[in-house]
Amino acid sequence: MPGLPQAGLRRPGSSLESYMQISDSGRGKPAALALLSGQRPRNVGWLQAAGLLFGDWGTSRLYVLGIALFFAGRSAFWLIVGMSILTLAVGWAYTQICRIYPDGGGVYTAAKSRSKILAVVGALLLFADYTVTASLSSLEAFHYFGLPLQKTEQIMVIPSSGNRPSQQPDTRDAGEKLDVHRQTPPSEADKLLAWDSPGLWGIIAIAAIGLFNLMGPKHTGGFAIAAAIGMVGITLLITFGALPQINWSTLPQRIGHLNHRPGEMWIAFVSIVLALSGVEAIANLTGVMKKPVYKTAKKSIWAVASEVAIFNILLALIMLAIQPLDRDAHFNDMLAFLSGHYLGHWAELGVRVLGGMLLLSATNTALTDMISVQYLMARDGELPPVMQSLNRFGVPWFPAYIAAAVPALVLLFSHDLESLAALYAIGVIGAVAINISLCALHPRLRRMKRKIPMGMIAVILLAIWITLAFTKLHALLFVSIVMAIGLTARQATRWLAERKGKPSLLRQAIAEQLTPEALSKPRIIIGTYGSEALAPAALALAREQGAALVTCFIRQVSLSYKYEGEAMSIDTDLAAQKTFQRFLEMGHDANVPIIPVYDHGPDAAVLLAEAAAMNGCERILIGTSRRGVIYHLVKGSFQRRLENLLPPEIPVQVVATSPPTEIPQPPAFPASPPHSN
Repeated sequence: MPGLPQAGLRRPGSSLESYMQISDSGRGKPAALALLSGQRPRNVGWLQAAGLLFGDWGTSRLYVLGIALFFAGRSAFWLIVGMSILTLAVGWAYTQICRIYPDGGGVYTAAKSRSKILAVVGALLLFADYTVTASLSSLEAFHYFGLPLQKTEQIMVIPSSGNRPSQQPDTRDAGEKLDVHRQTPPSEADKLLAWDSPGLWGIIAIAAIGLFNLMGPKHTGGFAIAAAIGMVGITLLITFGALPQINWSTLPQRIGHLNHRPGEMWIAFVSIVLALSGVEAIANLTGVMKKPVYKTAKKSIWAVASEVAIFNILLALIMLAIQPLDRDAHFNDMLAFLSGHYLGHWAELGVRVLGGMLLLSATNTALTDMISVQYLMARDGELPPVMQSLNRFGVPWFPAYIAAAVPALVLLFSHDLESLAALYAIGVIGAVAINISLCALHPRLRRMKRKIPMGMIAVILLAIWITLAFTKLHALLFVSIVMAIGLTARQATRWLAERKGKPSLLRQAIAEQLTPEALSKPRIIIGTYGSEALAPAALALAREQGAALVTCFIRQVSLSYKYEGEAMSIDTDLAAQKTFQRFLEMGHDANVPIIPVYDHGPDAAVLLAEAAAMNGCERILIGTSRRGVIYHLVKGSFQRRLENLLPPEIPVQVVATSPPTEIPQPPAFPASPPHSN
């Protein structure tokens, strides 16, 4: 078989029973095919996806308001407006990304068709961000819950009468001056081993959420929806409770001006872009979303992005209406302070409880994303196959344990907000910038009215990432360490795999079903370019005649010059891999052996005729998706050429097609050479 070496592939023998896994239908499925074809169930609707996304985006108002005030004072309003516009723009970009990549639209999926190294870099950037997201969110959740107790006592004094606490009055006003070089307010590092330590309880929460995630995103999505509804409710309560109390005649004087140095304004804006963290969550969830994926993703993205953008601006106005307003006093709990100031003690308690729950929801979303990234990488052979193994809830169990262990380990060494916050944004901004940049060049974006805005968003995000890299060197160092460890581990894994000579999952799945009995059967060949539309008819014919089906994937390459780069093969052509995977699954269900053949060249008819002759096929099947002009063109042109190339005893038969299932299609011919890594 062209492109398929015969040596080194394990073939099942007498111990076949121990080499099988039981499928849902009760029929044994070979181990490699079970791993190769294992699909996570599509059971996440738009409301659940929105809840998981809100767990990240909705969390932004719990800390972004305080951070913006900290750096820009009363000029923070303009930073919040810019952040809201960027949120809507990135949200629109990801509706297009989810449309283009319905089986997983994260940066890894987008980049791997261009370069596997670039895809791994994007995945590692996300992994670094999700790690810090989970650590910081769980830590901040228990800060909102009031831990440690001595700090809470310093902020709030038990009231002597009435329902409102007597808080220490703010005597300093934030002013309008920008100070992008400020450091966070000084505070004692929390002791990890104290019973009221936020870091200790954050580790416990991460472990509990990690176990909860073993039941899948459907169940954790329900928790996210409950927390999101509660947070939306308390946001509406604060907003509509505070708006009537604002003196609108004096509010314009309390909003800072824009007459600042552009460089300082830009750096201050970059300092709050960590509100974008989690936008990749919605793209990584497309693989488990209910179909049609585009509509599900679009509804969830716009519901969350609109709420976040509108209410963050309103809350910024409510914050700046307070006079005087201290820059430092409520750096970590601005939303709780606003509820206490306008609505009283019980409202503040509600915000603290629900805000903490939403931060735990953000922790859950980060863990879910870490699982998805590892699963996708394992499916492409970048991580060990064990990471593809699913439990009975459809969750990759080994990545779930890793996703819980790594953020907990980070909290063991760094469990204060000041050190974690600086590591927060640089990872996800880099990943999002890569994803949107690649999507701007994707052929399925088609129209310039989509390509131009996508390109502009990509340029802005790249500028933000470069600014973060130069202004937060310790964050750049953290990402560099993660990248170095990840790429070293990847290279070591690939080196060990090559040394052991272990074939890929696809090759193992091919070998498992090619028993001596299967290879002794007569053979029928079918030509395909990336669709399984002919598979039902071809499998039915092969089963009726007791034959094996030779599936020939032909990549027709028409170039005006000789290409000397890496040759195409079954190991480098992603479209061919997915096509063979689907034929193997359908062949297993129909009890028809599949013999995959891969070839490429300038003349598909010649290649198909050669494959038929080399494999001793008794019949060639070709087809078209519609009858009429195209149908007769195929019968009168391609079929005639095949018949002229073949001996008379090998007939060419045109079969009717069935509507293809959703499967990524290869690029239109002529195909471009694969990118080397």
